[in-house]
Amino acid sequence: MRDDFTDKTKRVIQERAGNHCSNPECRVLTSGPNAHPEKSTKTGVAAHITAASTGGPRYNPHLTPEQRQSAENGIWLCQNCAHFIDTDYLNYSVELLCDWKAQAERIADDETKGRRGRLPTPDSTEPEYEQKEGWGCPFCGTVVEFGKSVCLGCHAEVVPGLTRLERQEAAQTGMMIGGGIGFLLFIVLPNWLNSSFGWKIAWFWGWGIYGFVVGAIIVLGGAATVVYVSEQKKLREPPRFFRQTFR
Repeated sequence: MRDDFTDKTKRVIQERAGNHCSNPECRVLTSGPNAHPEKSTKTGVAAHITAASTGGPRYNPHLTPEQRQSAENGIWLCQNCAHFIDTDYLNYSVELLCDWKAQAERIADDETKGRRGRLPTPDSTEPEYEQKEGWGCPFCGTVVEFGKSVCLGCHAEVVPGLTRLERQEAAQTGMMIGGGIGFLLFIVLPNWLNSSFGWKIAWFWGWGIYGFVVGAIIVLGGAATVVYVSEQKKLREPPRFFRQTFR
């Protein structure tokens, strides 16, 4: 069973947000004219802050059905932003969505009272709207807040550090380096000592199966080391933006 909003509640959520997307980085108008002269196009949705049913994003089992259906549990968003907050819900907490909702309603209240664009006075106690800090998307110019993984302007993927493919390639390089070190240490070095000094050392220093285990540890250690060093180097650089998701 889903605790969906009624049509009346949806209208309340929409009107309280001023018919704009509540995401402060979006703020798109969510309705406009349709090609048909008797119709309009609506692109906004009333999204649940805490899920309408068990297992949904940000579900709160302590709420009653009436609380889940209330306007207080709803936020007005465009269809794109509504999709993102549910599919990438770990980056969109209840607290963040409540902050979006409160900010959107403050802006709508200012606009309905003719205060649009008014600058706060030095002694004003009204809250100032926080300027988000982040990286500029090279494709659309949208500011992507630090810690976010998707650009809401063009849906490009934000990748700090290595991509998955680069991580795999770094691991392969590290395994080759580790394998080379193991080969020199356990095969080349004993042979050289035997031929140069007349020693009688078996491969892997006579450790048998334990020598293979140590060799495997060296190979895996090489992979982990190269991945770590490469990752840290990339993390010191700005994140990269990709149109396609790397798998």
